[in-house]
Amino acid sequence: MPIDLFMTQLSPTMTEGKIARWLKKEGDILTSGEVLAEIETDKATMEMEVIDEGVLHKILSPEGSIIAVGQPIAIIAEEDEEVADDYLPAGGIDTASAEPKPDAPIATPAQVVETLTSVATAEHDSEHELNLKPAGIFNADGEYDVVVIGAGPGGYVAAIRAAQLGFKVACVESTHLGGICLNWGCIPTKALLRTAEIVNVIKHHGDELGLGVSDTTPDIQKAVARSRGISEKLNNGIGFLFKKNKIDHIAGFAKFESGNKLMVQLNDGGEREVTAKHVVVATGAKARAFPGMEIDNEVIITYMKALVLDRVPEKMTIIGSGAIGMEFAYFYNAMGAKVTVIEGADRVMPLEDHEISKVVQRSFKKQGIQVITGAMVSSAKNINGVGTVEYSSKGKAQTIEGDMVLVAVGVVGNTENIGLENTQVAVDRNTIAVDDWYRTDHAGIYAIGDVVGAPALAHVASHEGIVCIEAIAGKEPHPVDYGNVPGCTYCQPQVGSCGMTEQAAIDAGRNIKVGRMSYAPNGKALGLAETEGMVKTIFDAETGELLGAHIVGAEATEMIVALGLARTLETTEAELAHHMFPHPTLSEMIHEAVLDSDGRAIHI
Repeated sequence: MPIDLFMTQLSPTMTEGKIARWLKKEGDILTSGEVLAEIETDKATMEMEVIDEGVLHKILSPEGSIIAVGQPIAIIAEEDEEVADDYLPAGGIDTASAEPKPDAPIATPAQVVETLTSVATAEHDSEHELNLKPAGIFNADGEYDVVVIGAGPGGYVAAIRAAQLGFKVACVESTHLGGICLNWGCIPTKALLRTAEIVNVIKHHGDELGLGVSDTTPDIQKAVARSRGISEKLNNGIGFLFKKNKIDHIAGFAKFESGNKLMVQLNDGGEREVTAKHVVVATGAKARAFPGMEIDNEVIITYMKALVLDRVPEKMTIIGSGAIGMEFAYFYNAMGAKVTVIEGADRVMPLEDHEISKVVQRSFKKQGIQVITGAMVSSAKNINGVGTVEYSSKGKAQTIEGDMVLVAVGVVGNTENIGLENTQVAVDRNTIAVDDWYRTDHAGIYAIGDVVGAPALAHVASHEGIVCIEAIAGKEPHPVDYGNVPGCTYCQPQVGSCGMTEQAAIDAGRNIKVGRMSYAPNGKALGLAETEGMVKTIFDAETGELLGAHIVGAEATEMIVALGLARTLETTEAELAHHMFPHPTLSEMIHEAVLDSDGRAIHI
């Protein structure tokens, strides 16, 4: 029996669509999930996927046809099925609408903007009180629908999502596809940390694990070379994804000029104006340095230099105990450096739950890493080849010297030299002001990622990029939930967290129940020789809502995903307690922590 294929309603307000392109021809075998055709609406070009498998027997509506929703556009048959010549789909064919209409009126940019704004506002008012700036078009005659400035985890993801939605897309990037994260941050540091992890396993547990070795001779040059190779491989992978999605990579540096112009200084020389209806700024961030910190990238360095050192300094001082500082402290300590961490707050990792940061601080001291808290750094200088840090602690001036000083006090958005002064984009201390759809104060210009402020995390930038693009396309994205951003630090012990800390919940006036479970009695942790750490859950005592979750220990960055998802799904304490966790796993500690919040833990 033939299957009738109808024009699908691809958005809530769609009444008709124009068949821009058939991606399958008559006689082709159709597999579920493949893209069958591209459909243009007054909002965007969208993909129609194959749902009913079989053979595309006959195309009823040629490219260029404008078809009402619910009208037949093709016939699908089973393989080797005979379809009668006089067969007609149910409901017949609207021959008038099936004719190509190249001169059909197209909505003006202003009409599109008005439609998108009203639809987005109406669809979300019932659920969310959106903070929205006026929508608009950057250049109504743009060659591209979307141009993204920057190819980091925010920019390249936004570009790919835009291409998936049928937009014509270009991405301007002057250096490496993948940005800081892939080339100088998240990815290469994890490769280095894997080396440190194995070094420490052998050093501390080699004998008990029966490895026959209890010491190593780590080679930093080989470790760095491996990390660079991994980054290069993934960099090439993004290039492949751009080609696959027909995204133009414009190698150069973009800058706004007055009159809604976007100019690109091309890497191979010359200048090009790139025109676009929508421009997304995803320029990321760079290492921050406070006054008195004189970075020379020889003795006083940032994370970029720390990733490619060809030797291990005998003594290294690290200013700052956030994720960057703690990860490099762990790595260089494992490689043989004598490491000192200086932190201005009264504990390391001050944004984490207080009990979690105490576990890490205690572990670092056991590993031989010196930790100085409550220390306010006034200067970090290269004095005759010696990294000299001056700080005050408990009212006394102190000095510490070493071969190298790593400044890890956060990042600051890359807003300079991209011509924002030639736009109406509002910038405050290197942070671009945006609304819930990442619109700026300049019509048609958007911003995502580190350049819009904390939290400066790769997964946040990627998520913002998708929401931004889907809002441009008139879809129904959920605003980013910044109260449920997973935080991960990959030193050992690892730290994973989401939601409120215990203190934040108390400060918010919540009546809470706290559950804890140590790694020490867990069978899987014992088998891994990883018994340091804990799982902590924080619930609303009245409603059972999971307010926050915090894990410190082996694979914490993997396990925290389950609790973040539980918060997204609004899973209650009772539901988590009822869920069956597999044995033996580290995840059982999540179950025990949940049970402990109600005094029902089995293994405590």
